[in-house]
Amino acid sequence: MKRFIIFLLFAVNLKAQSTSVKILDSISFAPIPFATVSFSNSSGIISDENGDFELIKNELNDEDSLFISSMGYKKVSYSLNRFNDSIIFLSPKPIELNNVIITNRKLSSQEIIEKIKAAITQNYQTDLSENKIFYRKEYNSTIEKFEINKFKSSIDNVNDLLIDSLLLNLPSENKSVTEVLSNYYGNLEEDNQKINLIKSRETYKKENEILESLNSKLEESLKKSLKSNSYFKIRSGLLPFSGDLEFDGLWDIDSTNQAALKKANDDEIKRKENFANSIKGRVSNIYSNLFYNDATDLDFILKSNRYEFSNPELNYLGNQLVYVMTFRPKGSKDYKGTLHINSDDFAIIRIDFKNVKSLFKLKLLGFSSDNYLIEGRMVFSKLDKKKYSLTYFQVSSGSKAGIDRPFKIIEKNKFVKGRRKQNQISFNLDFIVNSLNKVELRVFQSKSIDLNLYDNLKEENKILPEYVDEFKTNFWEEF
Repeated sequence: MKRFIIFLLFAVNLKAQSTSVKILDSISFAPIPFATVSFSNSSGIISDENGDFELIKNELNDEDSLFISSMGYKKVSYSLNRFNDSIIFLSPKPIELNNVIITNRKLSSQEIIEKIKAAITQNYQTDLSENKIFYRKEYNSTIEKFEINKFKSSIDNVNDLLIDSLLLNLPSENKSVTEVLSNYYGNLEEDNQKINLIKSRETYKKENEILESLNSKLEESLKKSLKSNSYFKIRSGLLPFSGDLEFDGLWDIDSTNQAALKKANDDEIKRKENFANSIKGRVSNIYSNLFYNDATDLDFILKSNRYEFSNPELNYLGNQLVYVMTFRPKGSKDYKGTLHINSDDFAIIRIDFKNVKSLFKLKLLGFSSDNYLIEGRMVFSKLDKKKYSLTYFQVSSGSKAGIDRPFKIIEKNKFVKGRRKQNQISFNLDFIVNSLNKVELRVFQSKSIDLNLYDNLKEENKILPEYVDEFKTNFWEEF
């Protein structure tokens, strides 16, 4: 009950002791995204889309060296025991192509697309595989509008003054970061996915302290008037929307009540299973959108006739000679982007993509939704030295959601003599929230497994995120 009322009344559910370093172009001073940051101990990370990365010195030796490189820039190195900067400048360098380009690499975009299609089976890992992965999701939401009008309540302690007090302290912004390490198993088929979580953590949000305080105030007011056997019905105008609510958390569990204790234990197990399943679903969604999967929305290769491709240009990506082509939809398709294609085996090794229009937009009966942004990158490498598989994925998404409707919360109790209806709260909710999400997936190891091994794998997920104020360690160091 507490969670639902907080959602309806407030509609909100709503990094590390380290050195933050930014990588900039020495001429334009523009950030250099996705630069390679490596150390002499063979570990490394990648800067984000803003050219930022976190340097955690206490996990490294003073004798180690720091190396920064990015395509089109001169590589630089520093001794860690002398490095105290927060900005690193990289100098641009001309990209030198081979003096002789063999004739069969001078292909049209259509010829290259056809070669990509023909080589998908031999180039990419589509069989069952075991992957060690790091998953990160950064969530940011901002309340753009929040108004409660026409508020009426038959509960004396829940009145206009209480609602005004709660709304006054409601945070307008909410941020959180979740990180998960896991072993992930499966292939491109939706039903063939398993996951075993290793550990997880989530930042503890200062806003939570405010929300907890709001919860306490509301809970205290409700306890004075509501009965423990009550249940609620929710109605919104003439819409066929109603549901029963329980008083989860409003009354403490009696330590001698074995049935209540068993329910609390079962609920804890279910929470852990649900958390693992939610992470598995998010990772599965990433793999289902690989460009060679039949279910993908990024179908610029499988349905290439619906896209326009630029003339290919030869360039270097690292030490690989690649064709670079851009694409955009001819008609109703959603994405444009850039492809980097290995000139030897015609494997796409990097994709940058962005939507050209809202992916979903709806405004109906007081509800509104607008998925206005999807922008990201995929990188493929040969981790098993045989076939390419996804090694890096990053996507940013933006959406707005709104509600402008009347609501009624009706307290009923079948154990009280007389009419079941006890109390009622009614109000009109006008609410708009803007959510920005950033998802990152890094694959540290990928290898093929057979069906027998997959079938015998058991999902044993018994962890929930550890909540902390800030991240102080390199979460994936064991990988």
